[in-house]
Amino acid sequence: MKTSSFLLFPFLTLALTLSLPVLAADASAAVSALLVEAKTHFSQGKNEQAAALLERALRIQPGNPILWHNLAGVRLQQEEWAKAASLAAKANSLAVNDRWLRIRNWTVIALACDGMGNAGCMREARSRAQTLAAAE
Repeated sequence: MKTSSFLLFPFLTLALTLSLPVLAADASAAVSALLVEAKTHFSQGKNEQAAALLERALRIQPGNPILWHNLAGVRLQQEEWAKAASLAAKANSLAVNDRWLRIRNWTVIALACDGMGNAGCMREARSRAQTLAAAE
C-alpha cells in the first residue's frame, strides 16, 4: 500500500481494514457467520480465505452491499487495484441509502485509483467521498 494513500483520508483509514458494519436486519445467520469468519481470517493475514468466505456469502445474499464492500477491502489489501475499485463501485450501486458506506466505498475507490497511478480517478473518488462526508 502506498504511503500517500493514507494522506488522502486521514479520518478514513478504516478503508484499509475489513470492517463489520451493522448488517441489515434481513441478513441470514449464515451470512453473518461467514462475515465474522472472514474478518477473523483477514485479521490473521489470510486474505484469500477471507475473500473465499465473502464470495460464498455473496452467493447467498448477492444484494448485500456490506459484503461487496468488505470484498473490495480484501482486494485493496492484496493490491488488486482494479478489482477493489470495481467491487466498491458495485457496493455503491447497492448502498443507495447508506451514506457512510458510500463514503467508505469512494475511499476504497480513491485508494485503488492511487494504487493504479490514476490521479484523475483518485481526485474524483476523493471528491465524491468528501462531498458525501460534508452532506447532512
